[in-house]
Amino acid sequence: MGIRRRWGQVDRQRIALEQLAASFEVYNKAVGKSPQTVDWYNRRLALFGRFVGDGCSLTDVTPTRVREFIVHLQEQTERHQNNPYVRPKEGKLSSAYIQGCVRALRAFASWLHAEGYTETNRLQAVKPPKVQSKVIQVLTDEEIRRLLARFDRDDPFGARNFTIVWTLLDCGLRASELCGLTTEDAHLEQGYLKVLGKGNKERLVPIGLGAQGALLRWRSYFRPQFLVSDAPHLFLDATGAGLTVSALEQVVKRAGIAAGIRRLTCHLLRHTFATNYLVRQVGDPLRLQQILGHTSLEMVRRYVSMANVQRSLIETRNSPMDLILAPQRGVRNARRLQPKRPRKLRLLR
Repeated sequence: MGIRRRWGQVDRQRIALEQLAASFEVYNKAVGKSPQTVDWYNRRLALFGRFVGDGCSLTDVTPTRVREFIVHLQEQTERHQNNPYVRPKEGKLSSAYIQGCVRALRAFASWLHAEGYTETNRLQAVKPPKVQSKVIQVLTDEEIRRLLARFDRDDPFGARNFTIVWTLLDCGLRASELCGLTTEDAHLEQGYLKVLGKGNKERLVPIGLGAQGALLRWRSYFRPQFLVSDAPHLFLDATGAGLTVSALEQVVKRAGIAAGIRRLTCHLLRHTFATNYLVRQVGDPLRLQQILGHTSLEMVRRYVSMANVQRSLIETRNSPMDLILAPQRGVRNARRLQPKRPRKLRLLR
């Protein structure tokens, strides 16, 4: 009969980080987190494990080690190094990505403490780095028209890709949400989609008349040509299987290149929808939060700020100096106050 040890006698500091990460993955699945969220945690913990090196264990989960990891990420000059779907590119990692890595490690440390692996939450004092606030340049109306005009709507793939881009612009879905749509989720005659978002939360998203027509045309006339098996997904690839997120991102990227919009991504289409929703006053921020599937108003506030910027560009520009120097004449006559060009001197003959 072997010696039985109580939990307090186990040398928890020597437990391999890889083993702990595997247990953390089981926990995330058990509490009902989506496969995308589980994978999100796995990839970031694996990145930290590669930084620490072989033989890493619980002893390496310390504030000092995590701060060294943050500096390491900030000094990287190449992106997508360990992404199997994207080629590595030169450039710094975004501050949002680095913050996400720290958030994943903090969640992992909280789980370690809750499960009794550590006596305290070791990373509680580690603050995630601030995310650089950038103005997101959403698509202009002209770019949207140019993008949609690039698709051959009479071709099966062209009709599919046209419908995908229109739906993303019209509904603001995440890439994973659009790929997860099934034919049963598409209540096209009633004018809405049933979307499964983050945290396995379902929500109803309304669709406009243009998107409704494009989806009906795709489902009725072109989707049957892709059917090889009984795939339930609304959007299919050439093999008849459901479209993957990586394949969808390639579809959108190629469409952007063809239209001369190289910055185009699935998430930019989502940003464009949210901004236009507020600029065109389709609804209020609270309704936008429900459509996008956000749990808080934090991101919606960013969209409100972006919408205010867009409105300022569309509306008549009023310069403070024009109003000060020409209060009676109005802005139209402000040009008269500008200094005149010096006359050219005529040469005497």
